[in-house]
Amino acid sequence: QFAGNGVYEVPAEVFHRKGYDNTSMSDVAEAAGLTKAGLYHHVSSKESLLYTVLDFGLDLTESYVMKPLVAIADPVERLKTMIELHLRLVLEERNLEVTGLLHECKTLSTGDQSKINRRKKEYVKMSTKLISDVLDKYNITDVDPKLAAFALLGMLNWTYQWYKTSGSSSREEVVRNF
Repeated sequence: QFAGNGVYEVPAEVFHRKGYDNTSMSDVAEAAGLTKAGLYHHVSSKESLLYTVLDFGLDLTESYVMKPLVAIADPVERLKTMIELHLRLVLEERNLEVTGLLHECKTLSTGDQSKINRRKKEYVKMSTKLISDVLDKYNITDVDPKLAAFALLGMLNWTYQWYKTSGSSSREEVVRNF
């Protein structure tokens, strides 16, 4: 049962629900239907499990958001598509747990934290370039593309905190408005 995507989704859901610091390996084992010893057969520590979950979250982001953008020539369409794909990824319920944990990397070892941060920086760099291309297209010179990228990513990533499927706005409305 603790194979395939379950290796990411089960611990991600438990970390998300209980908070990383409040989650024990027993909690993860129980949610996965394993004994604690069975869980340790698959992973060496809670920290290595978090790293695996975060790395998977960044793999998702790379394949679901970054790769499709390469084929889009128009900067405005590329930016709109990035916003749409990023939001769909964050608001898709099975991904919410993973994307909601990306701030937890401060608890990782220095080496693992560096790997995750390097991947996160690549996404910021890609977002900065997208915004820079739009600014260039319209000759806008009074906006810092990196600050705009941080603002955009903060806005997109925060949606998981307030968006509810039972709320007054559908996913489609959120995507369209953003």
